[in-house]
Amino acid sequence: IININGLSMNEKKAIEIDLKNFENINIFKLREDKVLEALNKYKFLENIYVNKIIPSTININLSKTAILGKTFIDEENFFIGKNGKLINSNQLIEIDEVPEIFGDFKINEFLNLQKILNIHDLQVNKIEKYYYFKNKRWDLLFSDGLMLMLPSKDVEKSIKIFKEMSISNNLINTKIIDLRVNNQIILTNKNE
Repeated sequence: IININGLSMNEKKAIEIDLKNFENINIFKLREDKVLEALNKYKFLENIYVNKIIPSTININLSKTAILGKTFIDEENFFIGKNGKLINSNQLIEIDEVPEIFGDFKINEFLNLQKILNIHDLQVNKIEKYYYFKNKRWDLLFSDGLMLMLPSKDVEKSIKIFKEMSISNNLINTKIIDLRVNNQIILTNKNE
């Protein structure tokens, strides 16, 4: 008997089909690495724990990685997991709304940006779109229509400036905050 815990019914069903061939193997001969190998193709899994219970039960505890965004590569839809993996959209059945990420970026560049945003308590759930540019910088489009243009260097310093500005409520009629130039803040109003 194989028990899978930690996933929704639909996600569990797909994995159960892949693990069906392990049900008829003697539990003493079943190698844990073979089970892990079968599960590793599911890029949305973050933690996998396999526990054999004698005489005939295998408990598998799984946890799903947080989905941080979606992107398009070669006209195919992929999700980006907090685990640093690109997840093909056909592997995920139940997914909440996540921001879109545009540009030719490396996953670790996006994860580094996420880390900085989270360190400074920026509400990433209010970011609708991320735009990555070849000069290694990001633009962030928020759900209220505000665009934040970040520099390629000193991103953390720019996030601090943005955070201070948003706390002081000086952004009420602002459409674009351009922090690309060192020691300059360029604001564009919604009317312009």
